[in-house]
Amino acid sequence: MVKVFRNIVRGVLVAIALLGITQAAAAQSISDARRLEFTPSPDHNTVDAATGAELVISYTLDVYISGGATPVQTANLGKPAPDADGMIRLDFVALLPVPLTPGVVYESVVSAVGPGGAAASSRSNTFGFTPPCAPTITPISRTLTTSAATTGTVSVTAGTGCTWSAASNSSWITITNGTSGSGTGSVSYSVTANPTTSSRTGTLTVAGATFTVTQAAAPCTFALSPAGQTIAGAGGSVTVTVTTLTGCTWSATNTASWITISSGGTGNGSGTVTFTAAFNPTALTRTATLTIAGQSFVVTEPAAIPTSPSNLRIVK
Repeated sequence: MVKVFRNIVRGVLVAIALLGITQAAAAQSISDARRLEFTPSPDHNTVDAATGAELVISYTLDVYISGGATPVQTANLGKPAPDADGMIRLDFVALLPVPLTPGVVYESVVSAVGPGGAAASSRSNTFGFTPPCAPTITPISRTLTTSAATTGTVSVTAGTGCTWSAASNSSWITITNGTSGSGTGSVSYSVTANPTTSSRTGTLTVAGATFTVTQAAAPCTFALSPAGQTIAGAGGSVTVTVTTLTGCTWSATNTASWITISSGGTGNGSGTVTFTAAFNPTALTRTATLTIAGQSFVVTEPAAIPTSPSNLRIVK
């Protein structure tokens, strides 16, 4: 058994390099490392003649904080076959029990493990991992208590070099500045007036996060045309136009006995009211007030004027 251990010691690894996206010299520090490569022990394929045991059963990877004496993680690499050039290459990140901490500088050691013990390589080049881009936004929502048009700003907090973009998901919200950025920045937006009697909700996607805008419904307002009417004493029919938003309900009421509402007693959205005033049989002007969509509509009817005589002639 001592002979086996000595063979493993004799077979200590002679090179190790951690690789990022592209292969680099062993001394270069690697950012966002992914693979390792090393020259296997010369005893990689050796079998002890006396015992029939393989001198190298497997390889292990120990990861240290740079300059540290105690490994922070250990991974079993198994016993992979060397590539055509004699080097062993592995995705070591996938074999680690837990992810390594971004921003920390590490080194690693690979050991050949046999029945009698283990033989370690020298330390690798240093390597580390950059923190992931994880922008945050402030605020994450806004509630508008009126239906009026307005503007606003969303702040983006991100690390230097972290790029992000912003886009509107609603036709009534427009990004006016900051459709893209890098690091900390801001996004400006505008909101059109809500023309409906229902509240509405829209969103922006800012730096991968959702910003929600809730806007209040437009209030029901009513306009009458004409705003009042004077009718000849002989009476007649009058039509009043009501202008409002869809979804706004209204009604027309009358308390005067000489006025009759013939159509448009109720409505939803814009519409018309038609009423008829009767002949004024008195010698006095009279008035009546109709209530149409909550508005006062005054009708004035003067005394009726007799029809002019005709066919006048003087006879003997």
